[in-house]
Amino acid sequence: MAKILQKYIKFSAKELEKYASTPGSCVRCISKEMHLAMGPYGMASFKHALHELLIRTKVGFYDASLDGIVLGIKNIKVLGQTAGLRADDPTMHLVIHADFYVFRPEVGAVLNGVVQHISKYHINAVIYRVFNTNIRFTNKEQSRDDFAMDQEIKFSIKSFDIGNVVPCIEGELLFENGKEPKNQSTKFASPEPEAILVKEEDPDEMLDALLEEIKKEPDFTPTKKSKTKRKNGENGDTVKMKKVKKEIKSEPI
Repeated sequence: MAKILQKYIKFSAKELEKYASTPGSCVRCISKEMHLAMGPYGMASFKHALHELLIRTKVGFYDASLDGIVLGIKNIKVLGQTAGLRADDPTMHLVIHADFYVFRPEVGAVLNGVVQHISKYHINAVIYRVFNTNIRFTNKEQSRDDFAMDQEIKFSIKSFDIGNVVPCIEGELLFENGKEPKNQSTKFASPEPEAILVKEEDPDEMLDALLEEIKKEPDFTPTKKSKTKRKNGENGDTVKMKKVKKEIKSEPI
């Protein structure tokens, strides 16, 4: 990160002043005294060697005393006329005073970024031409088709970790009014059941209606069977059954 920032991203004094003067930009100008250890190789061109030392060791790195990543250093001044030395160490110990322009992100800060990568579920935006921000799609209506490369977007910082070698910043997309995007997807649900009025019925009326229904039911009483003809004989001749009336004759005893 430091080599990329030093080689390709060189902020001018005007840019740093603009960033630091903009509220909510997460860039601050901190005037601070700092201790440096410089080798004797820089005595031939002390001013140039001191500037190169600060660029090589401070710019692009996270500094715990500044609580942020150094973007640039301006107005460097050496305090004192002499440097501290040790008997067994040729390193010169200096105390300087300078204006350090530090990137110090805050949760909830609103920043502008340029889209550099588009994926199915997230996009990556670059802020200040060097810091990468990962932004996930939290709204179901958002998709990769809504964005284009090199498009400028607005987002808020959700979380960050700038203490590592590669800073990690996560953001959340915002609308133009600065509010969080709400999920406006349509939900298809079954309609609410309509209220049904139940009429209270009189028990006597219910009993009368039941009796009427019973009267309408068909009669299942068995009917008398007609006289059947019985087959007799091998040829299947039918023989009519006749009732024989037996008469009892009275005889004298």
